[in-house]
This record gives sequence, structure tokens and C-alpha cells, in this order.
Amino acid sequence: MVSPSVNLKRVGRKVDKKVRYRDAQHERRCRALLNRLSVKDRSSKAFQSMIFLATGNSELLRVFSDYFFPESGEFFFRELLEERIEDERIRTLQKLLVQLYNGRTTVTIIEVIDALREEEDWLELTIRAIEVRAFGIDEA
Repeated sequence: MVSPSVNLKRVGRKVDKKVRYRDAQHERRCRALLNRLSVKDRSSKAFQSMIFLATGNSELLRVFSDYFFPESGEFFFRELLEERIEDERIRTLQKLLVQLYNGRTTVTIIEVIDALREEEDWLELTIRAIEVRAFGIDEA
């Protein structure tokens, strides 16, 4: 179940960076993984968005964890993309992780919609991850 809506709003030139997590467990996992990053990496919207997405889906997190090392900030995205995933939904999210990180893969909006159409909460998680990439996560 998704937590109550908190909109990202522009207030003058400032942006309210409150994020809507899937649930309390998602927020705990996301913050715990972010806290393992260096201060520099923790403030990166690229890192924030891919961690937000990965920690919101346990199947994706299992795959992601084999290729991402938060203490060093290393992400072996090429190797991640080479891993063959049978589930098209996870495969699409896998490509989106890399897209959020560095744009080195292509995943279209239609591809995301088609793959996640039956999983409304996964589609919403994806939209929230894109918002995090645009606006970041408030570390408060």
C-alpha cells in the first residue's frame, strides 16, 4: 500500500523534496542504503533515484545488490544489464536503474507502461523514482 500523497511542489524557486515511499519498510531500506554512501554520493540524485527504485521492489533489490557497492559507490551497470532476467517487469526496471544512474541504456515510456501495466504499485514506484531523479530526496 502506498503512503499518503505528498506532492513535490515548487515554492518560488525552492522544491519541496518530500518523497512518497511505498511503505515504512521501503523508506527504512532506502535510507539505510543511502546512509552507507559517501556524503558526496548520498547527495547525488542519480544515486538517490536508483536506490529509491531498487529498495521499493524486493525482486529488483536482489538483482541490484549483486552489482552495487554503496561504500565505494561502484555500480557495475554493464554487468547488471548482461544478467538475463526472465521476468520482463524486472528486466524493464533493471534497465530503468541504469537509465536513472547514467543514461547509458534506453528504456521508453511505452516499454515501462507495457511491462508494468498490471502492477499499478510498480508503475507508481517508477514515477516516484523519476521524481527523485529530478528533485532529489530531502535528507531531513
